[in-house]
Amino acid sequence: MEENKPTMIEAIRTYLMSQVTLASDFSNMLADFLGKEAVSYSIEPVPVEPILKPYTDGGYLGQYQFYLGSREYYDDSVVQNISNLDFYDKFRAEIEENNKRHILPNIDGIQSIECLSHGAIQADEQNGTAKYVIQMRITYEKEA
Repeated sequence: MEENKPTMIEAIRTYLMSQVTLASDFSNMLADFLGKEAVSYSIEPVPVEPILKPYTDGGYLGQYQFYLGSREYYDDSVVQNISNLDFYDKFRAEIEENNKRHILPNIDGIQSIECLSHGAIQADEQNGTAKYVIQMRITYEKEA
C-alpha cells in the first residue's frame, strides 16, 4: 500500500461526503461508530469473505461490504418515518446513477459501488431515535 493512499473506509467516507448530493447531511459522518443523537451517520464494515473470485495469476476480484448507518428521529409519526425511509430511497437511486456514470470512490481497481439492500430500521431506542442501515458493497480487482 502506498504511504499516503487512503484506507478503504477513508476513501468511502470521502466519496460519500463529496460525490453524493445528499452530502450536506453527512457533515458528521463517523467511521465504525454511530452516536446516540439524531441525526448522525457512520460507515460500519461488514465481515464477509473478501475474495469473490480468485484468478489463476494470484490476483482476484474482491469485495468490501459495509453499512451506511444513521441515527434518525423516530416515533409514531407516519410523516417522520416515511421521511427517514425516503432518504434511503433517494440515496440508493443516487448510488445506482453514480455507478452507471462511473463516479466511484478513489480505490485502486474499483469496479463498482452498489447498495445490497433498501434502507431499513435496525433498532429503535427509548430516546425517540432509531438506527437505520443500508448495506453496500464495493467490488475491485486486485493484481497479483
